Amino acid sequence: MEEFLHFLQGEMEVPGIFSWFHFLMLIPIIGLTICISLFFKNSSKKVYKRILFIFWVVLITLEIFKQLIKAFHYGHPSYWEYSIRDFPFSICSMIYYFTPILLFVNKEKHPKIVDAAIGYMCFISLFMGILVCIYTDMVMCNLIHINVQSLLHHGSQVIVGVYIFVWNRKNIKITTFYRSLIAFAITAVIAIIINVSFYPHFINMINMFFINPTRITNLPIGNIIQEKLGYPVYLILFLTAVSAVTYLTYFVETKIYQLVLKKKSPKEV
Repeated sequence: MEEFLHFLQGEMEVPGIFSWFHFLMLIPIIGLTICISLFFKNSSKKVYKRILFIFWVVLITLEIFKQLIKAFHYGHPSYWEYSIRDFPFSICSMIYYFTPILLFVNKEKHPKIVDAAIGYMCFISLFMGILVCIYTDMVMCNLIHINVQSLLHHGSQVIVGVYIFVWNRKNIKITTFYRSLIAFAITAVIAIIINVSFYPHFINMINMFFINPTRITNLPIGNIIQEKLGYPVYLILFLTAVSAVTYLTYFVETKIYQLVLKKKSPKEV
């Protein structure tokens, strides 16, 4: 097992934006997004959930190996040391937690919960996935497996996010947007609680959701705002920005659907 993990820790030159590695990963992401959304847009609920389940299992498996790789230190002797900083509770890792809601929660009994999960996945998670897939400097490093996992993970946010919207397109309303923000607010509060719970032991390490009140964020521009204007102003602006991009994603997706609806008959849509 240790030799296998050491093999997965193979190194490469840190890929730049729009490098060969970046394009190599973008092509299947774009292709799968188009194909799955087109060919399975009117699939049965069973097929819809099966597709989500496959993505969820693959992503969880890749994340487990990522955690093992980061915790394992090869040497003589080798040793294990886990950092709480690597625990998957970021905005982008919410796909691990919201997908099971879509898979296992009964929509008829808990429509608001399922609708919130749908909104989070096809608005917030989708936008963040697109952002990272374009601006890869946020996740790229010198480890091959981590780079592959990072782009597959964020690419899956795009694929799954678009597919969830397309499959649920007839039922997505402005209330879905509002509920997605409520879901984000709940997860953000949990992130702040986790952040402050480890203060001061990991003050320079942990910053889940980029909103740790005990340290300066590493987000570009955000760090300047927090240093100059303080944490409360930064937090308000951060939450406002998330709300704005969430609405923008909702607006663009629904407008595209309305345009398609005008060109095709209801039966075809």
